Parts: sequence; structure tokens; C-alpha cells
Amino acid sequence: MQVTVENLEKELKEGILNSIYILYGEETFLLESCLKKIKNNFGDLVPGINYIKIDANNINLLISEIETPAFGYEKKLIIVRDSRNIQKRRKKENSGKL
Repeated sequence: MQVTVENLEKELKEGILNSIYILYGEETFLLESCLKKIKNNFGDLVPGINYIKIDANNINLLISEIETPAFGYEKKLIIVRDSRNIQKRRKKENSGKL
């Protein structure tokens, strides 16, 4: 289900968090604003436990982070940044393989 920015803003204002969000686009200010509101609604964020940041340098950890529960917490926030760069890097790495 695709949610508009307006609906997302309304849900976050009401304190409603869904299981997964995929935020993408060229409007970085809008993306960062929505992410900040999600973090504020999320509650206590403990890096490495229930708050994980993924980028091109540690993309190989994504699956294991999704599968690993947030010990001592009900939910987990995983943020993947620069997914375009990750895709480009993987294509480059795979192009050298036979």
C-alpha cells in the first residue's frame, strides 16, 4: 500500500507507526523530516540493539539484522541509506565474476 506524504504526516502526528516504510525520492529535506518524525515516535533508540544504520559499507548485514530480534525491545528500526549507491556497488562487484 502506497502512502502519501500527507497521510504519513497524519499517522505520525497521531503516533501511529506501521511495520515498514520505504522512503525514497529526490526531496532530501522531506525524507529527513519524515525520518525524524518516525524516530521521535519510535521511542527509545539504542544503536546496535534496536536502531541499526545500513549503508554501502555494511549492506551485507541487512538480512541478519532483519532476522535478529531487538533484545529487550518490542521493535527495531533499521535505516538503509543511499540504496542507489549500494546497487551500483553490487553491480560493479558482480561484473567481475564469471
